[in-house]
Formats: sequence, C-alpha cells, structure tokens
Amino acid sequence: MLTTVKSKIIFTIIFFSFIGMGAIYSYISSSLNTFSNETAKRSLMMLSDSIFQTLSLSMLAGDPKVVNEAIAHAQEIDGVSKVEVQKSKQVIELFGLNEKFSDDPMIQEIFKSKKPQVIESSDKGHMIRLLQPLIAQERCLACHTNIQTGEVLGVMDLVVSLEKNDAEIGDTQFILLIALSITIVAFVVILSIFFGKEILHPLEELKKRINELVNGDKDLTKRLAVTKKDEFAEAAIEVNHFVAMVQDTVNEVKILGAQNSMIAATITEATHSISKGVEQERSIVKEATDKSISIKEILSKSILISEQTQKNVATANNELITAKGVLSKLVVEVEGYIETEQEMSSQLVDLRQDADQVKNVLEVIKDIADQTNLLALNAAIEAARAGEHGRGFAVVADEVRKLAERTQRSLTEIEINVNTIVQSINDVSDKMINNARNMNQLTHISNEVEEKISVTSSEMERSVVVAQHSYKDSVEVVSHIEWIIDRISNINHVSESNQKSVEMIESDSDKLLQVAKSLQSRINEFKS
Repeated sequence: MLTTVKSKIIFTIIFFSFIGMGAIYSYISSSLNTFSNETAKRSLMMLSDSIFQTLSLSMLAGDPKVVNEAIAHAQEIDGVSKVEVQKSKQVIELFGLNEKFSDDPMIQEIFKSKKPQVIESSDKGHMIRLLQPLIAQERCLACHTNIQTGEVLGVMDLVVSLEKNDAEIGDTQFILLIALSITIVAFVVILSIFFGKEILHPLEELKKRINELVNGDKDLTKRLAVTKKDEFAEAAIEVNHFVAMVQDTVNEVKILGAQNSMIAATITEATHSISKGVEQERSIVKEATDKSISIKEILSKSILISEQTQKNVATANNELITAKGVLSKLVVEVEGYIETEQEMSSQLVDLRQDADQVKNVLEVIKDIADQTNLLALNAAIEAARAGEHGRGFAVVADEVRKLAERTQRSLTEIEINVNTIVQSINDVSDKMINNARNMNQLTHISNEVEEKISVTSSEMERSVVVAQHSYKDSVEVVSHIEWIIDRISNINHVSESNQKSVEMIESDSDKLLQVAKSLQSRINEFKS
C-alpha cells in the first residue's frame, strides 16, 4: 500500500496532523469546558452572594412580601431556574407559617453542617445547584427571638441553568474545529509542497538518473546536478563519485577486454599453426615407418641371400664365379641400402628440426598462457575492487585463469612428449648412422672378397667367415630396424595424442575468443 517515499511522507504528515489537531482540539475543548465551569461557579457564587445580600436586606424589613418580591426578582435573572428559601423549623414555628420543613436530604444536611454546597447535574439539563445556609446574626435576633446567633435560619436553594453557556461553548468548539481543520489543511499543503520540493523532487531526480544508468542509455559521462548544500546534494555528490569510479573501471575493462581479445586471437592462430605442424609430423612419421618396414624387408632378404651364399661357398668352389656375381649384386644392393639409410637419416634430421620448431611454438604459447594468467589475475583484482558490479567479470576472469592453467598443463605435457620424440629421433639417427657405417664396411668386405675370389680360391674360408659376419650384422640390423619401427610407432601415438591436445586447445581458444568478444560487447554498452 505505502510503497513509495512520497506516499509515506504524505501519510505521515496527514496522520500526525490529525493526531495533533485532535490533541489540540481535545485540550482546548477540555480547557474551555473547565474554564466555563469555573467561571459559571464563580458567577454563581457572586450571584448567590448578591441574592443573599438582597434577601438579607429584605428580611431585615420584616415584611414577607418584600422577601417574596426579592425572590421573584432573583428568579427573573437570566440563567436562574429556581430561587427558594427553605425555612428552618424555628422560623416556621415562630411566624406560624403554613409550610412544612423540607424533606430534601441535601437541605437537611446543610442545616446540620451549616456549610454551603454546590451540586452540578445533567439529569434535566446542565444545572448547577447552590445550597447556601442563612446564618443568624445579631441583627436577626430582633425578629427571630427563638434563634441564637450562628444557627441556620434557612437555606437558599439557587439553581442556575448552564444550557445557554454550553450552547455558546459548543458554537465556540465548532468554530475552533473549523479553524483547526483549515489550519491543518494549510499546514499539510505547505509541508507537502516543502517536502515535494526539498525531498521528493531530488529523490525523483536521483531515481531517474540511476534508472538511466541501469535501463537507459548507460551513459557514464552524465552527472547529477548539485545546486544546494543539503543532505541530498551530498548524496548526489557521492553518487557522482561512484559513477566516476565506475566510468574509470569500465574504461580500464574496455582496454583489458581489447587486449584479451587480441591475446585470444593470437592463441587461436598459434593453435592452428601447431595443429598443422602436428599433422605434418604425423605424415613424416608415417613415411618413416613405411620406409623402415621396407628396409626391414630388404634386410630380411639380405639375410636369406647371405645364408644362401654360405651354402654355395661351402658346397662347391666351382660356384665361386657365380658367388662372385652374387656378391657383386649384393654390394650394389647394399650401396642402395646405404643410400636409403642416408636418406632416412636426412629425413630424421628434418623431423628433429620440425620438432625443435614445435618446441619453439610451444614456448610462445607458454608465454601467451602466462600473460593470459597474469591478465586474468589483474582482471580479478579489478573486479574485486568493483565490488557487486564486478561480480560477473570476476567469474569471467576466473574462467580465463583456469583456461590459462589448463593451457600451461597441456603445454607441459606436449613439451615432454616432443622432447621424447626428439630424443627418439636422435637415437634412431645415431643407429642409422651406425647402420650406414656397417653397410659401408660390408661393402668394403664384399669388394675384398670379390678381389680375393679372383686371386685365389684359398680365400674361400675367409669369405665364409665374412659371410657369416655379414649374416650376423644383417640380423642385428633387422633387430635395430624393428626397434626403430617400434619407436616410430610410439612417435605416431604421441603425435595422435598431441593432435587431440592441440584440438582441445584450439576449441578452448575459440571459446576464450568468444567469451572475450562477448565481454567486450557487454562493456561497450556503457558510454564512458
């Protein structure tokens, strides 16, 4: 019902005005009635004294007619309802009057107490009754021979009506009520105008400005006009200070939001680059795996050929020429193997360089993640300074910080995997170099065997030994090739894992970019 300050103020003014008017009216009416009654009683006493003196003088004349005339004149006084003199038993007996002694208990009490009594009643209208004893004095004893001084000759029963007085009081109270009502209405109107100008209007202006900030143009450059030096002016100044503080905060948030968007875009671009690099890495690893399998197959064939060569050398010397041709063919194939090994070694060097580039990219992403974490921390601090208005931005800053931490953890895992890949590539490269060296040695031995076969068949046994050595080397090379294939397969698995991690980072980067754009759009709604 009373939901606005304006309605509460008006209700309070009217409520207390009516209470005040009622209190004033009650007090004045009560005071007026009391004053009227007191005045009436004083007038009654004065009137009774006057009538008493008149009756006393008429009684001194000794003529009952004079006394009756005095009583009749007294009854003609305005407001006097009744004037009677109740005679004592001694007076009735002395003058032989045909009257009875009063049976009124109050009058009988006056004869006994010899004290006047004033009685106010409202049974038959507002009346005041005065019972005044007529005390015998020395001068009265001349006529009242059976009375002594100080005894009661009679009681004057004077009744005065206050109806006219009450009517005048009622008229006065009615006029007073009208005057108070007019005064209260004027007072309420004046107070309403005063409160409307000094309180309600400033409140309305303050409400209007705040509503514009929340639901309107959101212009933080506007300020409340301050023209006075009262409490509302102080409140307006404080509101202006708060708006200025919010304006500064929004400006800082705009700058940070733009930086955050740039960083998010940079992270997204870097993630795309890493994704392409990882895809290329997987392609190279696949090629290395295929070539390693091919080398393994060739070496397996070489082992079979070596076995067959040993059998041929041991079986018959006459097949030496044939063995020489086979050996020459083997030399050619081994040279081809050497070239293949050199190509694989060169490709592994390129793969190691690509892995180093990936490490450099990861370092860049790590620096970006550190900067993002620092910016998120600064944003959280600024949001805490903003208080309630910065709560939503604090949540966004916390999400950015968590994303930066996740990025750092993923980068650490990727760096470990890349280092493992580089180490594996180095190991494979070393083994392949050793393999090439062994192949060269095999070629040299084969050439010597070919020369010695041409010189003498006595070198057959040595050729067999060399063939056996070649067989063992080939078996060892096959074992190394299998190990290389296994390691390259592991590299492939790591590349797949890196690809998933990069895709996750890319997705999170896109989300971060969208959040940054949304935040920037929300902040740009405020004109600062």
